[in-house]
Amino acid sequence: MNRHAVVAFAALLAALTGAGPAGSSPVPEGSRIGTAKKRPSGWVPARSHERLLPGSVHDWEPALAAGPRGSVYVTAGRRRGSPRDKTAEFSQQIVVWSSRDDGATFEGPFPVSAEGQLAADQRMAVDDRGTLYVSYIGYDKETSSLELARSEDAGRTFAVQTVTDKHVSDKPELAVSPDGKDISIVYESSPGPRLISSHDAGATWDEGKVVVPSVGRHFWPTGLAMGPGGDIWFAVPSMSDADIQKKLPTTVTLHAFRSSDRGKTWSDSEFGGSPRILGGCVHDPECGVKVPSIGVAADRGGKAYVAYTEGKARQPYTLFLKSSVDGGESWTAARRLSLARRQKSADEADCDFVHVAAQGNGRACVVWMDDRLGAKNIWARCTADGGRSWGDETLLSNRRAGGDDGAASRGIEGFGQFFGHYGGAAISSSGRLHAAWPEGPYGKEEGAVWVNDLDLPTVNQR
Repeated sequence: MNRHAVVAFAALLAALTGAGPAGSSPVPEGSRIGTAKKRPSGWVPARSHERLLPGSVHDWEPALAAGPRGSVYVTAGRRRGSPRDKTAEFSQQIVVWSSRDDGATFEGPFPVSAEGQLAADQRMAVDDRGTLYVSYIGYDKETSSLELARSEDAGRTFAVQTVTDKHVSDKPELAVSPDGKDISIVYESSPGPRLISSHDAGATWDEGKVVVPSVGRHFWPTGLAMGPGGDIWFAVPSMSDADIQKKLPTTVTLHAFRSSDRGKTWSDSEFGGSPRILGGCVHDPECGVKVPSIGVAADRGGKAYVAYTEGKARQPYTLFLKSSVDGGESWTAARRLSLARRQKSADEADCDFVHVAAQGNGRACVVWMDDRLGAKNIWARCTADGGRSWGDETLLSNRRAGGDDGAASRGIEGFGQFFGHYGGAAISSSGRLHAAWPEGPYGKEEGAVWVNDLDLPTVNQR
């Protein structure tokens, strides 16, 4: 290591740990980053300690839900083998972890789908009675079906029903009303994304309604939320099918659709357009694809929150938020939620994988990934007053290399890759944000699910 490299590493170490000049003591290996003291760049580490879910091995794409009486749940896909390995059979089982102490400890994993089968794209919700719901796609050799699993015993056992096996293509998103009577699932379908609903707690289901005709565009659902009075909010990016097939750069339009009549009609709010480029990540030219991200949530006061990323080709994508109190007829001006700079490349951090959570009247949080510290990390920022003020940017992925807790694949800068396409976030009734995300070493098809939490009332609003 040459002199310039040594100086750069020392500066990075000081930025990550809050340590003084070279020669002072760094954070011990396997510990979290420092304390809750604000860094010069304006962020703070979470007071709680990021945890690896028990027994999480080869798990990815989690979802998270918070229920009554301190219950928190996480679901993920447990992979066996690799879909790229043609010499061995690949399977994926849906599993669940549960917590009864507001995320302090977790039990599991408990099986949702059968071992040895292929199930994927799991999402999760909990109603006010504590009933747990997990939606996913089940695959066999000829068809794919939309499944809904339900648990009345904190995720230990599930009853599974097939909702539909017609035109089920990809990526369902799930929303459940507080009383459990209204259940809606939106999914990629033909001739466009389709919403299917039950209004009698799952006893019967409608035929499903197309939200918007595809007309040569690919819609990939990323969020579904249910507001008071039955309003449904649906976040989805759309892009040219032809460009995707030809592996060409294409502009992605971000949408937030709203329906107030159980999906019969929809209004569409657009949140800009940014390029989708293979290998287009500004700080990682070997990444698979760079695409803008969008998420939506609604609190019980009827306020909708949309967080999204926006950027130009091979430049950092920036994180923004807008909100609406009139059903999307008008929106606040875009608020930039992160101003993070990236010391390693002397430019801005590149934001991705956005999730939004809302609870009560005015509590909302945005969780995302960015690379301000060099590698990948998970961050959160929250409001307790409907977005008038926001707390500090808080580092949730606050473990570093070393120790025996599964963090051995990490470096001082963070983790290598976000393992899959999405994670999960929810706010409990006690006012605590819970987040789950998949991470793994760079360039490998492996990883596990990690969680952390943030107490909203203690954030410093600004």
